[in-house]
Order: sequence, then C-alpha cells, then structure tokens
Amino acid sequence: MRDAFKYLTSIIFAAVVVQVALAGYGAFYAVDKADDNDSVSKHTIEHGFNAHAIVGTIIVVVMLLLLIVALAGRLGSRWVKWSAVVLLLGILQIVFAAIGAAVPALGFLHAVNALAIYAAAGLMAHRAWTQRPASEAAA
Repeated sequence: MRDAFKYLTSIIFAAVVVQVALAGYGAFYAVDKADDNDSVSKHTIEHGFNAHAIVGTIIVVVMLLLLIVALAGRLGSRWVKWSAVVLLLGILQIVFAAIGAAVPALGFLHAVNALAIYAAAGLMAHRAWTQRPASEAAA
C-alpha cells in the first residue's frame, strides 16, 4: 500500500501541473476564438475549459482514492491527515469554481486554492518518496 500511496501522490502532483496547462489552454483558446468585435461566446469559453473541468473532477476522485489507501494501508495518522487535507482542498476547488462562475470577483479563490493544492501535493509526494514510515523507522 505504501507504494500505491507514493505513486498516487505523484500522479496528483503531475495532474495539478496538467490542470494549470489546461486552464492556460482554455484562456488562450477563448482569446484565439474572439470575434472581430472582440466578443467571445459563453459556449466558446466553456468549450475551451471542458478538459480542465473533466481532469479536475478526476483529480478529486484520485484524492479520495489516496485517502482510502492511506486509511486501508494503515500508513499512519500523518499520511491520513495530509490525504484528508488534500481531498478537502480538492473539494474546495470545485466549490470555488462554482463561486467564481457566479461571482467573478471571487474567482481568485479558485486560483489561490490551486496553488495550495500544488504546494500540498508536491510536499506530500516528496515526503512519501523520501521519508520512511514511522513503523519502519522505529524497527
């Protein structure tokens, strides 16, 4: 289970990087599709961000799987807590996307939370690969 946990942390971290790339694609797709009168339809913008939304949902599912692996693998309370925090950030990311769509001035919460996910996932992946579990260190 420890190996599964390590790989899942790395997958989440890499997927967050892909998410940022997909957000960039969505933004530049909208700019590219701008009409001559500098207007872009909502449909065009949504089309550009579809992959971002789909991958984001998949990432949250993988975050849930990570928490399940941490619990089932009895990897220790530290990994369970970190996994729960990352999952909570993932759920908040979906909430912040909805809030940003309803109140654009609050859309910054989605971007700032993405940075928190990136940092937490990167730190967790690094530690999962470089630190031994407490049970191994004590032996």
